[in-house]
Formats: sequence, structure tokens, C-alpha cells
Amino acid sequence: MTQQATETSSTLTPAQRRRGLAAVLMGMLVIGVNVGLFNPLISLNLEARGVSTTFNGINAAVPYIAAIMFAPLVPRLARRMGLLGVLFLSGAIDIAVILAFTLNDDTWVWLGLRFLMGLGMLFHWVGSEIWVNAAVTDANRGKVLGLNGALFSAGMICGPLVLGWTGTATNLPFYISAGLIVAAMSPLFFAFGTAPDASGSHKTRLLQTVRDAPTPMAGALLEGIIFVALFVQLPIYGVRSGLIEGDAVSLLSALVIGGTAAPMGIGWLADRMDRRVLLIICGVITLAAILMLPLVFTSVWITWALLIVWGGAGSGFYTVGLVRLGEKFGPAQLGMATAAFVMATHVGSLAGPVIAGIGMDLWDPDGFIAAMAIAVALFVAFAIWRYLKSNES
Repeated sequence: MTQQATETSSTLTPAQRRRGLAAVLMGMLVIGVNVGLFNPLISLNLEARGVSTTFNGINAAVPYIAAIMFAPLVPRLARRMGLLGVLFLSGAIDIAVILAFTLNDDTWVWLGLRFLMGLGMLFHWVGSEIWVNAAVTDANRGKVLGLNGALFSAGMICGPLVLGWTGTATNLPFYISAGLIVAAMSPLFFAFGTAPDASGSHKTRLLQTVRDAPTPMAGALLEGIIFVALFVQLPIYGVRSGLIEGDAVSLLSALVIGGTAAPMGIGWLADRMDRRVLLIICGVITLAAILMLPLVFTSVWITWALLIVWGGAGSGFYTVGLVRLGEKFGPAQLGMATAAFVMATHVGSLAGPVIAGIGMDLWDPDGFIAAMAIAVALFVAFAIWRYLKSNES
């Protein structure tokens, strides 16, 4: 069970592994740009048509629902098609769906297309992370997975800038979005023969991977909860705490900066210390930043600094969790473990805004802080308990 995932790439030369990783990592940067462009593009288009915010929210949630429903399919596809085939399939789905948005303006059709878009992005996300985790060695797993996360986050920063340049009045951003998918797929044509083998005959059950790695899975769930809740509710919390709307929205930039800058450093630490302890440290730092936020909210610079820390330490739940999966699971189990990990993230992404919203309704506005603090505190307590239990056994 604890067989190293690096065996997956044992038949590849170091040069082949580097070539494959370079192709996948370049693709993740471009996919990040596309996600940062496409999500607000659809929301703003629907808003301009006078669609209700409820329907707009449902539309935004549909890709997460698709990911939760179909994540276990990805490792099965990888066994049949190989990881390279899964990534090319994801590109074909995304390009076809993006162009279909330009052919029909019906909002219900767009809802179905958003579901299909979620499938395409899911295949690329899970396929890429299986590839990266299986192709590295345990000595550099943290650094490479940290780079993977940093590149995706950096791309997401660029996406809204592209949309700001194109606007939403024409189909140009859709064509650019499709072009970005083509750009993300292009490096893969140089990666034939470099993909780790995903055709293992060992079939692993989804729930078994959760039972075998409960702390990383809980971290993935928490990462989804706190980050999506932040992006939905933090501007509202800021306005209700006395900020003007523009300043409240700008707080999200601090989170993005932290989430982009920190994964490389966290990955470096993950290669040099007990990863279970590092997950706990990320939780404690995140909890401290959350609890301090209401106390310093009148100071813009201290608030930004805390949110950068929050975003940075919070990104460790995902980065270190993935590293733990690669450390814990062998090649036959890594695909299903990654699918479960991504499912946990998306369940958290759906639950987070609801949890934060209920908290703010019960205690306006600091119920948002209380809800996030409780979620992180529960994770820290669970992670410490698991760590102590494993050391006793």
C-alpha cells in the first residue's frame, strides 16, 4: 500500500520524465489563464442578459457538480487511453464546448455546456496531477507539485486581465479561450512516450483511498471550503465591516498573491520535513490569520499582510496533500486517490459559501470569520489526532 508512486515512471529515462513534466506544467499555466478568463466571462454574460443571481450561481456550481460525479471515471479512462490520451480528450471536449457557446444564446443550453466544460476541465486537472505526481521522485515531489500549483495560480491572475482587454460584448474572448486550450495541448505533442504508465491492473475503491489517507483528503475538503467561501463572501464581509465596495473586492488580490507565491516554498519544505507536521503547521498559521483579521481590519496594510499569509498557508492544504498522496500510494492506487482528492476539493467548494453565508446570517458580519475558524480548527484537531495516533502504532 505504501509503494512509491515513482515506480510508475521507472521505465522512463530522466530526460523523458523532464520532457513530459515540462509539457504538462506549461499546459497547467495556460489552463490557469483560461479558467481565470472563462469563469467571469460566463457570469458577466449572464448578468448582462438580466439572468437572476440564483441562476448565475447555479451555472457557476455546475462544473463542480460534474467534477464530483465523474472524477472516479478519470483513472479508468487513464487505464484505457493512457494519461496523454486523457489530456487530449479533455482538450477536444473543451474546444468543442467553448465554440458551442458562440452558437447558441439560450441560458439553459449554456447550463448544459457548462456541465460539459466541467467534465473537460476535470479530465485535464486530474490527469495532469496524476502525471506530475507519478513522474517525480520523492526527493523533489514537493517542489514540482508546488510549481504546478504556482503556475496554475499565476495563470488565473492573468485570465481576468485578458478579459478586461477583450470585454464581453463580442465572441472574441470565447475564441481566445479556445485558442488557449489549443496552446495548452500543443506541448503535449512533444510528450509522446513520456507519460507514466497508468494501466495498472489493481483496482482501488474510491472510499478505500479516503480511509487510507484521511488527513490529506480532509485538507482538500478544507481547501475547497475556505477558498471558494473567501472569494464569494470576503467582499461582502469587507463591505459590512465598513469598507467601500472597490476596496473590499481588492482584498481578493492579497489572497491570490499568497496562493501564487507560497506553493513553491511549501513544496520545498515538504521535501525536507515530515509532511504530516507541515499540514498541521499550515492549519495553525491559517487559523491564526483568520482569528486576527477582525482585530486589524481597520489597517489596510496589516489586513493585506494577513490575507497574503491566509492565502499562502491555505494553499498548503492542497500542495502538501498531493505530496502525501504521491508518498503514500503506489502506481496502481494513485489515480483513484487523486480522483478522491479532487472530489473532496469540489465538495468543499460547493459547501464553503453556504457555510460562510449561514455563519454571517447568524452573526453579522463576524459569523463569516467564526465559520472559517471553526472549519480550520476542526481540521487542525483531526490532523494532530491522526499524527499522534500514527506515532503510537
